This record gives sequence, C-alpha cells and structure tokens, in this order.
Amino acid sequence: MRLMVNSLILFFFPLLASAQTVNVKFEDIKRLVETRNERIQASVREVSAAKARQGHLERSFLPRLEAHAAQEGFKTGTQEQKTQPEYGAELNLNLYNGGRDRLQERVLAARAARKDFEMKGKLAGELAKARETYWNIVYANNVSRVLKEMNEVNSANLKAANRRLKSGVATESDRLEFEMNAIDLKRDLSQIELDRRSSSRDLLVLLGYEPSQTLQTETELKHGDEWESEIRHTHEDHEFLVKPAQLLSTEADLAAREASRFWLPRLDAYAGWNQYNQREEEPSATRERQESVVGLRLKFGPFDGLTARSESAALRMEASAAKLIADYEHKRNEAHIEKEFDELKFLHDRVHEADENIASAERYYRLTQAEYTRGVKNSPDVLGASEKLLAMRMKRLNMIRDFQIARSHVLSKIGK
Repeated sequence: MRLMVNSLILFFFPLLASAQTVNVKFEDIKRLVETRNERIQASVREVSAAKARQGHLERSFLPRLEAHAAQEGFKTGTQEQKTQPEYGAELNLNLYNGGRDRLQERVLAARAARKDFEMKGKLAGELAKARETYWNIVYANNVSRVLKEMNEVNSANLKAANRRLKSGVATESDRLEFEMNAIDLKRDLSQIELDRRSSSRDLLVLLGYEPSQTLQTETELKHGDEWESEIRHTHEDHEFLVKPAQLLSTEADLAAREASRFWLPRLDAYAGWNQYNQREEEPSATRERQESVVGLRLKFGPFDGLTARSESAALRMEASAAKLIADYEHKRNEAHIEKEFDELKFLHDRVHEADENIASAERYYRLTQAEYTRGVKNSPDVLGASEKLLAMRMKRLNMIRDFQIARSHVLSKIGK
C-alpha cells in the first residue's frame, strides 16, 4: 500500500509543480494581458454594457403599456362598507420629442465608442507595465548571474591573497580588501534577488495569475537589430490614446444640444380603458362604471428654460475642456513617442560600444591579475580592475534593459 502511495506521489508531483509554474516569453505578454488581466476584462464588460444601452431611438417609439389593478374596501357617506375591484390599462406612443431621442442615441453611441477606446488605452497601459516588469525580471536574472560570477572571481583573488600572505609578500590589508568586497557582492546579490521576486509577483498579477505561482522568463537580456521596422507607425496608430477625450467632448456637446431643446414639446398618442368601482363612480351597474379613451397629448415645460439654459452652458464648457485635454494629450503622446524613439537609437548604438568596453575591461583585469601574481601589482589594483569589469558589465545590462523598456513602451502605444 505504501509503495502505491509513493508511486502516486512521484507521478503527480511533477504535474502539480508544473501547474504552479508559469512560463512567459515576451511574445506571450500581449495575449495574456488581453485574455487574463482582470482590469482589462472589467473594461471589456464596461464596453459591452455601453453597447447594450444603444438603440434608444428605436426603443423610444415602442408603445408603452401601463396596467393597474386594485381590490379596495371603502365606505362613502352613510352607505354600507363595500369591497370592489378597480382596474384598467393605458397605451402610450411617442410621436414627437423635439429631436431629443435622436440626440440621446448619439450620446449613447459616442459613449460606447469612448468606452471602447478607453479599454484600448487601459490595455496599452497594462501592456506597458507588464512588458517593463518582464524586462526588469530578465535584467535581475542577468545581474544575479554576473554578481555570482564576480563573486567567484573575488573568491579566487582572496585565495591568491591568502597564498601571498602565507608567503610573506602581502599584508593583512590585501585579504581584507577582498573580504569586504565579498560582503558588498553578497549584499548586492540579495538585493537584486529581492527585486526579482517582487517583480515576478507583480507580473503574475498583471498577467492574471496568482502571485504565489512560480514565474519563468527568458534568461538572456539581449537586443535585436530589427527594432526600427518593428516600431514603424503612423500617427493614426496611437490616436486611440486621444479618442476618449475627443469623444467625451462630443458627448458633452450633444448633451448640451439636447438640454437646449427644452422649448420643443412632446407629443404622445394614447388609448386607455378603465373599470372603476363605486368609490370613484356612483352608478351601481358595473358597465356604467367602465371608461375608454383615445387621444393626443401635448406636453411642454416653458418654465424649465432657466435650468435647461444653465445646464446647456455648463455642458458646452465641459465639451470645450475635454477638447483642450484631447489636444494636449495628442501633442504629449507625439512628443513622448519621439523621445523614446530617439532614446532607442541612442541606446542601440551605445550597446555595441559597451561590448567593446567589456572586452577592454576583461583584458585589463587579466593583465592586472597576472601582474599581481608576479608581485608587480597589489590587491587594490586587482580589486579596482574587477570593479571596473563589473561596472562595464552592469552598464551594458542597464542599457539593454532601458532599450527594451523604451521599445516596449512604443509598441504598447502604437497598439502592438
């Protein structure tokens, strides 16, 4: 029995472990954010709700039937207590509403379109955050590997210092230099691991997973040479970021026009049938208390003008404000995308220079280490050379990370 249980554990444990592991590539992020991110799913439902409210104009011409029924106990004057029913129905049909229903339909259409563009804007924002977080994780993995390699280098230098100390050709300070550097490297490694775990939880949430799951990403932080064709775009590709403010202006303007039509009447056709009881009608015969009616009803509120004018003026100011915001956002987005495009070109060129600097720093370190072994150099020289190598490698990783983050921001803002 125990053998069977152990076999089952061995069989299912890898399956359970794999279910808790989330493998994510950069190319997967957009699909995952679109389909799993709760904020985006909520925004999709808001779009559906806004679209469901459309069709107001057609619905406004549907007949409205109101039926009523009551069973009343009543006593009038000196007559005896009576209990009688009272019921009826009235049918109303909208014939004319001063064009307000048509304007309301246009408001609802603009609102549905605005919600759709807002959803696209939220998607771009969540996508940019997820992609930036992703590259920070890959960056942290690479920094962690570099720090571990440099820690091994420092350990080798510490052993060399101990050998020189035993031989009497070095002082105690030589060993202390490398021991203090080991502490610094260990602290930096702990910090980058902490950052990586925090970013991993953030990315899992952005992708719609549980933060307790294990995340696996690409291991190599690299940049490609085809980025210019990838981010090539037109102004229309990022207009969706400005559309919500433009449509908000349209909504307010249409609502202002609707409010300004207070002076136009409403015309309804109606028909009704009622059966009254003796509380409302005196005749004792039931048929004598029946009533039917057909007619036209004209309604208008001439004294609503003051309130309507104030509301219309306020809505027009809101429309003007939203248009100014749209113009500002348009210029700001243009400037921001151009800035990141320039940054991409700058970083792309600098990465190749960083590769050359690393090669030089590696040669400088090897030469310094060889001279240290021959007794020409001392421990501060070796430590300085290793720190210079670490700085060059870290600078390259920072450049590639910044390059990928800028690339991700542009891709998100042009809907890719």
